[in-house]
Amino acid sequence: MIKWVIKRDGRTETFSEEKLLKSLLCCLDSDSAITIIKSVARDLPETVKTEDLFFKIRSEMWKSYPEAAVKFGLREDMMKLGPAGYNFEDFYAKILIETGVENVKVRQMYRGSCAVHELDVVYSGQNGKEFAEMKYHNQFGIYTGLKEAMYTYMRFIDLNDSGNNFSKANLVTNTKVSDEAVVFSNCKQMGVVAWKYPPGNGLEKLIERTGSYPVSSLVNFLEQEKIKELIDLKIITLKDFVSAYDSRLLSRGYEEAYKIAKRLFSRP
Repeated sequence: MIKWVIKRDGRTETFSEEKLLKSLLCCLDSDSAITIIKSVARDLPETVKTEDLFFKIRSEMWKSYPEAAVKFGLREDMMKLGPAGYNFEDFYAKILIETGVENVKVRQMYRGSCAVHELDVVYSGQNGKEFAEMKYHNQFGIYTGLKEAMYTYMRFIDLNDSGNNFSKANLVTNTKVSDEAVVFSNCKQMGVVAWKYPPGNGLEKLIERTGSYPVSSLVNFLEQEKIKELIDLKIITLKDFVSAYDSRLLSRGYEEAYKIAKRLFSRP
């Protein structure tokens, strides 16, 4: 029975069933969440690392609640898209396409007034051509802050000074964004997409609405090396994975993962 939890920063704290229940209610009803907690807590030792507790809970969720398992682990799965930042660029491009955005391109070169810029994602916005400056982090506790917001805006100024006519610059990150960055971005009429920002319409909500879950969500069923191989093949989302498997583009060894991914996209 769990009594102590070792946090990611090394601190040890008393195990709280109530705190764990609160985190599970994002994607499960109360009765289902309590059942899973009691089952997991009974099987684990008195002292457990946060990541081991998370993995065990998610493994239980996969058995009966695959949709909830994907949603529950989304933040962690985003961290496994790296370490290369361009994987996140490709991932966000796919989200934009799923939302109906047109002319989406990644890693495009533009000449500004004082510098040449490689823009992470360029696309057609509501009022003209926009670009997204992507800030990817594969560790917890890192905020995207004022420096990144100011950098993005200065690129916007330099690009438009040479006649590129971008209508808007956007700052996009898989982690949280600082209050200072939000204030600056709003002042300069920049867009910001981050974890839980804008409230109710953050990155996690975009992923949920489009069903564009990262292929790293299959970490319980595929070794990290296999996930890396998929990403290198530009199989970035679970939808990509199902499509690639159905098209016989993948070798043997993906059967179990395919059944789970297919189940997620075949429910009414």
